[in-house]
Amino acid sequence: MSDEQRHPDLSFVVPAANETRWSDLLASLIATDPAPIKELVGGLPDAVRREVTVAGQVARRSDRLDLLLLRDGQQLAMIEAKVLADLGSQQLARYEAAFPEAEARFVLHLGSLPLSLMAAPRWRALTWEDVLSAFSESDHPWVAATARAWLRQLDSLVPRVDAETVWNDVPDDAAGFELALRTRVAWLASRMDAWCELEHDLEQSSGGGAWVAAIRVPSSSLGHKVIVEIQEGLPAQAWRPNPALAYRDRLPGPVVLVGLSQSGVITSADFDWPLLHQLFRDRIVDDSGAVVDGRAWQLTSANPRDAVDRANWQAIVAAGAPKWIGKGYGMATARTHAVCAFGARIQLDPWSTLGEIDAELQALQALIIEMAESVAS
Repeated sequence: MSDEQRHPDLSFVVPAANETRWSDLLASLIATDPAPIKELVGGLPDAVRREVTVAGQVARRSDRLDLLLLRDGQQLAMIEAKVLADLGSQQLARYEAAFPEAEARFVLHLGSLPLSLMAAPRWRALTWEDVLSAFSESDHPWVAATARAWLRQLDSLVPRVDAETVWNDVPDDAAGFELALRTRVAWLASRMDAWCELEHDLEQSSGGGAWVAAIRVPSSSLGHKVIVEIQEGLPAQAWRPNPALAYRDRLPGPVVLVGLSQSGVITSADFDWPLLHQLFRDRIVDDSGAVVDGRAWQLTSANPRDAVDRANWQAIVAAGAPKWIGKGYGMATARTHAVCAFGARIQLDPWSTLGEIDAELQALQALIIEMAESVAS
């Protein structure tokens, strides 16, 4: 019997589109042999509960904690399991409030699809690869065999990317296309772990769907940071399937926002527009507003939609800033996500490889450090 034949096929037991099945099988592994998870969660559980209802949310199935590990009746660890889906808005905050006595909190995800935990600092990331690797060493034959087979299946769930992967070399089905873009941004974010000396993160865009890799450095203005953010530049309405035009033929390529962000706000009215203008002077534009930087900046007018944002943008334009500075997200996002950001965008070639994009991001890190230092008080 070949090695391939010795491993059971779990594709029907834990399909990628069904996180409930994944959590069910993991709960079975833990209940059968809890020892392998001890080092990962900080203690040996003696009981596991599934889909624990969050207080006050009985009618909402989405507000049920995936796994609650207990020891002597006490809450040892909470685990929220994800496969291809993202975290819901305020989901972790609701769980944390519902189970305040839990000693540890984890978000379980695929290693190649990390999730942003910036808004939930008391939660820690845990990967399916690490969990299943631990269970594959179990002394229990069924647990070990199941974990090994499950671990082998992970390789087929997410397309592999590397430095040679071309940005727009994506499948033409909607789900495959979205997953391909997510893996590209996730790869760029993982590369930042190796070279980025600044705060950096991977997160879902405020509009949903697209993923963003970001680099941030504090500025001289309270609550503001100089930023680089990269994501696919295809408008949200163009993500829908179109039989007449393949996804790879309509992608404009990754777009990079360079500018200034302000967080912890409910309005963009206090955004520091004069500082934004100052950041671009001399390094990107001269006193007349002409581009002195060699990058492919988008030179179309910014034209913010909100009346307050638009008035503030018009003020820096009147002071000499070019009209293409001021793109980003303002009042609406401040109200819904407590953040706003404005700046200018760079359009990268859709035929760029991830290695080429990574090199551009490294250069942009140096640029925003220089920008921040030039206006430091």
